[in-house]
Amino acid sequence: MSASEERPDPAGTVYGGRRRAARSSPLTDPLLRVALGVGLVGVLLGVVFATGLLGDDGEPVVPATVGVTTSAAEATTPVAEPSLTPSVEPSPTPSAAPTTGPRVLRAASGLCLGLDGDGKEAEAELAVCTGAPEQQWVVSPAGTGVLTLTNAAYGQCLDVEGGSRDDGGRLLQFPCHGGANQQWRFGRTGTSAVLLIAAHSNKCAQADDDAVEAGDDIRQRQCDGRPAQQWTVS
Repeated sequence: MSASEERPDPAGTVYGGRRRAARSSPLTDPLLRVALGVGLVGVLLGVVFATGLLGDDGEPVVPATVGVTTSAAEATTPVAEPSLTPSVEPSPTPSAAPTTGPRVLRAASGLCLGLDGDGKEAEAELAVCTGAPEQQWVVSPAGTGVLTLTNAAYGQCLDVEGGSRDDGGRLLQFPCHGGANQQWRFGRTGTSAVLLIAAHSNKCAQADDDAVEAGDDIRQRQCDGRPAQQWTVS
């Protein structure tokens, strides 16, 4: 039997049944591979920026809200507040002078704090010491660190006229009202003498003339501790 008789099928016929078509892989799709590549690059860039690896000059990025302390000393050292109290020399801190009862205030010249009359607004002046009631001043506490001086003879208070804060403001007696211009402090001088300081102006009582004679008016002046500002309280 010839070959043509044994296989009557036409030439090119495939025997052995139907062959299964080959399955294609997703990665073989060019568009899908491009999309995956772009996505991977985006993830890598996000990681780089999140970790600050691309900060300026290679330095880590510091959030703007974080303060930088240069040293422990600067972090713990308090900032001093400016003082609002005028400087006075010698110190105007309260002294150990008596703070109650009738007292005589004697100037460095040996003269005493008195008045040029007995009426309202009689001016304070230096007078030859006699110890009489018009030269006695009743010292009374008027608050923390301040006091009033009331004339024992006339019952009126030592006062800075009109509440003046100026150099040269007159001292006189005036009906007691408890105002700041009738409040005083005794300040230290380094000796047994004291400064007589007006609480409202922080200025010192002194004879208007450094020659200090009987009859010299008493004025307030910038405190400097000169002898004309020093008083012995007895």
